[in-house]
Amino acid sequence: MVRHFVVKKELEIMVENYLQNHNLGNRGIEDGDYAKQRVGLIGEFTVYKYLFNVYPDINLKKDGFDGGFDIKYNGLLIDVKTMGRKSYVRPNFVNNFYLLQADHNSDTIIFCSYHTVDNVLEICGWLPKAELSTRGIYYAAGTRRVRTDGSSFTFRQNNYEVENKDLNDIELLKSF
Repeated sequence: MVRHFVVKKELEIMVENYLQNHNLGNRGIEDGDYAKQRVGLIGEFTVYKYLFNVYPDINLKKDGFDGGFDIKYNGLLIDVKTMGRKSYVRPNFVNNFYLLQADHNSDTIIFCSYHTVDNVLEICGWLPKAELSTRGIYYAAGTRRVRTDGSSFTFRQNNYEVENKDLNDIELLKSF
């Protein structure tokens, strides 16, 4: 079940202040521009608050590559993946995981969607990273993908797409 959170001004200001002085994209490939880093931090900080009931101490967050995980929670190393959208998610909407991140130091992935118009973060669900190949659909770099609305794009990287309906409910993770 998707969880919805209105993104409060407090969080927007925290993210904006952080990004004015920090660049999180130092992997060298698919680093994400300012807008993507902003969406990513909104997702990461919202999930953190959902799990721990407080926002993270941003003074502890370092510049550049984080090693592949965003949150340590009950022995799990969690990577939060957030996509910006102009609509609310549905069960058949997909989440992307670039395989260039497969060897990064995480074992769990939480997928989120950020409604950029309504300013709402949706936690779509999670899965163990090891289950990407069984729950997702693989697309090689260069594959042209046609969306249900008829628009299309070409994958820049090898990628797994996982539909929301194939994710675990975030409540299950929180109950660990």
